[in-house]
Amino acid sequence: MEKLYLIGNAHLDPVWFWPWQEGYQEVKATFLSALDRMEENDRFIFTCACADYYRWVEENDPDLFARVKQRVKEGRWVLAGGMWVQPDMNVPSAESFCRHFLLSQRYFTEKFGRAARVGYNVDSFGHSAMTPQLLCKSGIRHYVWMRPGAHENSRIPKGPMLWQSPDGSCVTSYRIEGEYYGDYHLDQKMDTLLAFARGLGHSAMCFYGIGNHGGGPTIRNLQEIEKYMAQSPDGRHVCYASPDDYFAALEKELQNLPLWKEELQHHASGCYSTHSRSKHKHRMAENALVTAEKMGVLSAVLTGFCPRDAFMRQAWQNLLFNEFHDAMGGCSAPDVMDQVVVQLDEALSVAAREQNAALQRISWQVDTSAGLPRPVRNKEGEIFLWHDRELGTPVVVFNPHPFPVTSPVTLRRPMQYARDDRGNAVPCQLVRAGRTNMEDKWDSLFLASVPPMGWKLYWAFLDKKEEIVSPLSVSQTHLENEHIRAEFDEKGRLSGLIDKASGLNVLRAPVALRLCDISHCDTWAHMEFTFDKWAGEFEPDGVRVTEQGPARAAVCVSYRYGQSTARMTYSLLHGADQLDISLRLDMREQFRMVKFCLPTVFESGKDFSEIPGGVIARSASMEEECCQRYICMQGDAGGLALLNTGKYSYSAKDGVLCQTLCNTSLFADHYGQNHRDEGLEHMDMGIQHMAFALRPYGGTWQTQQLHNRAALLHQPLISVAETYHKGQFSGEYSGLSISHPNLMLHAFKESEDKKGHILRIGEMTGDPAETVVQIPLLDRSIPLSFTPFELKTLYIPRDDAQCVRECLITESDEVI
Repeated sequence: MEKLYLIGNAHLDPVWFWPWQEGYQEVKATFLSALDRMEENDRFIFTCACADYYRWVEENDPDLFARVKQRVKEGRWVLAGGMWVQPDMNVPSAESFCRHFLLSQRYFTEKFGRAARVGYNVDSFGHSAMTPQLLCKSGIRHYVWMRPGAHENSRIPKGPMLWQSPDGSCVTSYRIEGEYYGDYHLDQKMDTLLAFARGLGHSAMCFYGIGNHGGGPTIRNLQEIEKYMAQSPDGRHVCYASPDDYFAALEKELQNLPLWKEELQHHASGCYSTHSRSKHKHRMAENALVTAEKMGVLSAVLTGFCPRDAFMRQAWQNLLFNEFHDAMGGCSAPDVMDQVVVQLDEALSVAAREQNAALQRISWQVDTSAGLPRPVRNKEGEIFLWHDRELGTPVVVFNPHPFPVTSPVTLRRPMQYARDDRGNAVPCQLVRAGRTNMEDKWDSLFLASVPPMGWKLYWAFLDKKEEIVSPLSVSQTHLENEHIRAEFDEKGRLSGLIDKASGLNVLRAPVALRLCDISHCDTWAHMEFTFDKWAGEFEPDGVRVTEQGPARAAVCVSYRYGQSTARMTYSLLHGADQLDISLRLDMREQFRMVKFCLPTVFESGKDFSEIPGGVIARSASMEEECCQRYICMQGDAGGLALLNTGKYSYSAKDGVLCQTLCNTSLFADHYGQNHRDEGLEHMDMGIQHMAFALRPYGGTWQTQQLHNRAALLHQPLISVAETYHKGQFSGEYSGLSISHPNLMLHAFKESEDKKGHILRIGEMTGDPAETVVQIPLLDRSIPLSFTPFELKTLYIPRDDAQCVRECLITESDEVI
């Protein structure tokens, strides 16, 4: 007989139309209310997610927190979610999700002696296909969600189902029917959901309690439930419960549940592109924190200096808190979005400070003594110190990636020549600096080749010159090296992009910056899944060659539309097989999306997108989709990959790949046209900067190491211009390398127990992989095997006698 499990809960938005300070207060008020209801009704059970809420209560009202702990111990208060907040489930990286589970589950275990058993994201705007693996690898086998609803995607089974991610991980999931809250007419809701359960042939859950701004179950809720149990013919089929209770009962019915193997989309497709500023800061902070940790391990092992835990933990908490779906989705009030940027800036500042200290601790001990003054005896036999000015400036260049990198390094001084520590000259040139200071308006750029996760010493010279033969060629109509050729039409538009290895020109028409009208949409774009009401196009109004050197050549194209302008600079490096793009967009048009449209020759191709921890194939239907760091259009003979630095929204159809660049919706416009007035503000107005890379290729995307290209685009080589000194380290070092091209390093950090290190690696192409990870830094060599899209977390103990072992994302060997 089907039952109805009554889930008392409070959907608590810590921010939305109110700032976090107000959310902080509402959490305490809701917790107190739930405890009061338990005093009044000894059968009532309360479910609450989000570890950060518990942390708030612990720091602000220890007595209230102690009461919560007691109720958790009794089983009346149930921990759920296992995440820091209820985050957006599309935009954060796989590593961000790992940190949600790591920090939250360990917090729950430390404070309550148990971790959450049920994943719980009831209001998030869609869910990535890799979510089941992330849950399973965190010790969670069940998942509660609600969006998209059946009216948004009717193909997804109603109620309970088995949900499987591309790697094969599977969780029992439940789509909430009838909303996650309930205050009025709860008797009618119970009748409706009992009928729903009988129609499904499975028991169902009924969520009740005031939500969004908190509140939770009310006195009236419990009175209605008690009355229903006592007087309704169906009263014996309902019970107070938690999601844990529901899934425990459902275990007996697993063989009868439908199986779903896709992502859970779409809801609020406009939120993939809203508020570009915070999304870009978010991507930067994700990258900065992971890089600071990697460089911190390098420094800690080699020099004894490591980043400070308290600062790094606060930075991660800032990042995770602002992945809350209404903040990450850019659909909160203007002052809230300002707070988001402030907190992300704090995370960026912490990461920069801790990384700099770690790297300079190393570079200060790299031996640059070749430049030290040396004793010289003159004719009279007197000894003095003589300095050879031809020795130049020592520059220690760091590579935070587990693969070798050749990439540009910029110095804030006009150096004419550069070489490595062995005397080999490298391409070097002057580049325009971002300043005007008499004659000092030039920086310099040279190409460095640095081994995996290590450093290499270079020397840069002010006066010395040496001609470097370069295959770079540039004019107003082309950019070319030995690998690719970019062609521009008479207006300056990129009209051809040729991969020389395959002979394939991937463009069939010039690229364009197009605008589409979104004045009919609210901020979320509820029930709007396609944005193709074209409203104009930026027109080129000038093209010029801006760089022409042995290391890099560049062409800049200016655009204009109405009062808006764009400046797109295409650059090509010596030896590179991708075209780099920087874009300065000054947007003045309201209620518009701007899309960077690339018409490829692959008119019947499929679009592929990086998602958290994997890649997904989509049908190129022009629906707006969420992406991570890259998308590509794949045809039979080859394809075109577009990499980005902080954009999350795109569409594709008939071979045209369109990256959404900005979205000038109104802030927090929940109801659309009928409620607007002149006092409201638009997002994404004014100047923003962004970077992209285009990789044309023959064959398949799986052979292009797009995850490594994206990692390098987000994190270039890091340089420290040093002085002359003796040191214990040589001019070249490699600390960790992953040779298999399909594997991505997600994290390399100190373990939470301080007794070892954590290495997190994922397969990123959908193919099995075997490799040996070499870690000279830790004197370890680790053989590994991966199934398609598998994510592994490895615990590497400091004790050499202990074996490396795979563990959960929470760094535990089992669920507590």
